Amino acid sequence: MDLQGTKEARTQEEGADGPLEAYGAGSGRSKEYHKSEGRDSHKHDTSTSVHPLRRRQAPFAYPPGARSSTAVISSAAPRPQDPTPSPEAVSIPEKLGLSSRDQRILYKARRHPPVTKKTLSELDLPCIMSNINLRMDANFDRDLHFKPDLDGEKGKRKRKEATDYWESMATEIAIYAFMAAHPDAGDGTAEPAQHTFEPRLPAMFETLQEVIKTLVPERDHPSVMQNLEVPLLMQQIRKGVLDMVALASWMAALLKTHCAPMRDEWVDRMVGQVTDGSQSQDPKEIVNGLQTLFAILEAMKLDVANHQIRTFRVLLIEDTVPFLQEYFEGKINRGNFHVEPARLWYQAARDRALEEDARKSRTSQSDDGIKPLESLFRGVADLLLQFDAPDEFPVTFLFDSDRLWQLRSTVQNLINLEIAWYIFESYVHTQKRYLSARDETYSTFRSRVWSLMEDGVDPDGRLNSDEDDPDLRGGARWLQNMRCISLEIARFACAACCLDVLVADEVVSPIEAALEWHLSNESELFRYFQNTMREKVLAATLTSARRYLTLSPLAICESQRTTPASTNQGSSTTTTSSQSVPTQQYDVERIGMRLAHLGVLHWRVWAPLLYLRDEIAESEPPAFV
Repeated sequence: MDLQGTKEARTQEEGADGPLEAYGAGSGRSKEYHKSEGRDSHKHDTSTSVHPLRRRQAPFAYPPGARSSTAVISSAAPRPQDPTPSPEAVSIPEKLGLSSRDQRILYKARRHPPVTKKTLSELDLPCIMSNINLRMDANFDRDLHFKPDLDGEKGKRKRKEATDYWESMATEIAIYAFMAAHPDAGDGTAEPAQHTFEPRLPAMFETLQEVIKTLVPERDHPSVMQNLEVPLLMQQIRKGVLDMVALASWMAALLKTHCAPMRDEWVDRMVGQVTDGSQSQDPKEIVNGLQTLFAILEAMKLDVANHQIRTFRVLLIEDTVPFLQEYFEGKINRGNFHVEPARLWYQAARDRALEEDARKSRTSQSDDGIKPLESLFRGVADLLLQFDAPDEFPVTFLFDSDRLWQLRSTVQNLINLEIAWYIFESYVHTQKRYLSARDETYSTFRSRVWSLMEDGVDPDGRLNSDEDDPDLRGGARWLQNMRCISLEIARFACAACCLDVLVADEVVSPIEAALEWHLSNESELFRYFQNTMREKVLAATLTSARRYLTLSPLAICESQRTTPASTNQGSSTTTTSSQSVPTQQYDVERIGMRLAHLGVLHWRVWAPLLYLRDEIAESEPPAFV
């Protein structure tokens, strides 16, 4: 499972005390505590220089490893298969008449429940406090929280493994019930090895005991140990005298004491399922109750973890910069993190910025103190706006790469929208007509185009689905919806030209051909809107960055909730909604706020470590570093 918001899997780094790595960033989403496959995978080493007790935050320990969410808990447990049966192996009574499928699942299903103490360990406070991606995402997502991961290929695989496990558990319970009812069925010759299986019930009860002990106060541990004494429970099962209803009722009373009231109905459902299964002697219904029980335990752990995220959110945000500096400095010093290409990339961006200003015979509008940061923003903007997707972002953006890919998708979709709007206006002008209410028409046009993209892009131009777009400039989704978008443009064109006829193919065909050409090729029209968008984005970004340089990370985070500055400055009217600002201007300013937020935090970490390392060594650092 992951913190939702983040969605992509990265290679984990196992430290001495627990995992700590980039768990997959997301934007405005909860983080699932699985690992989602991501665009970039960074190999971490097995140690870090982060001190186990940070002096400024004495009450909290930071384990020395790194683990990735949009913080992913891997629910998959190892499944060793012994070549020969162990002394605990159980014979499969031939008289029970199990199908070959049931026997195969008994042999192959995983040994432990889908929810174990280990799979939930990433929800423990030490792992939360040492989760670098969680720390980063906390800066950008106010509603960051864990949720179960059920999406994607990994989610499907885990669901399949869980289904096989619970099916094997139902068969195992049926075998124990049969053997208890027919004690002589196993007498005589020993069963061949291929007709035995390794029992899962002992491991399930041990897991149940471990997980419950992590969720209840220590004063309740003796009761847990007494009621979930594994040898005694297995002895009662073998003799057919275990009272599952009483056991379920005891667990229900214990869980209701410690879980949120909203879970009570769920707990009652678990007791009802176990009771129905026991009365009808239906192993599958009993297993449904056990499955519900483990789902409740997982939800309780998620509730605790999400409460801890809310409680320590301020600490996580305010400690972001020193934590990352200490972490990366240690990795660089040990030679485990090679940042020289990133330094060369920044230096090239800085040189291009100087050449651009000289070529245009102008000086930068920024003062000398912010010019180094402005070079960073220019370099990032070039990666976001170029037609072909970059192979990767500089390694220093390791924990921000998902946000940068998302910003790239946003600006590329806005460029595509401008191309579509230009094609629409061009057609209208060829018909000797003009738009009387251009801003209103543009706003409606934009809304209609986004709606045609279905769940691929939301109104802010951000990707919503987990489907991977190879170039992330929106081209693939636009091309997939080419016919629908062309029809919509033609419909708008006919309405603007006051043509009271059905949209004819002679209107749609040239529009569709033009749209496909400009979306598929780096045309002059694309470069025009690319350059226009670059100027607007950089201006909006630098405006926000100047404000953020004097703010704390928490204040910058909180400022993202406000509307763009121009929204509140527009005219003398009392309205403050985004409707008072042209739609594209609002889009660009939101992009500028997001990019400035990301860039200023990035600059505070990496300017002294890398980008301005040589200058700082010779003089005092800039005031904003």
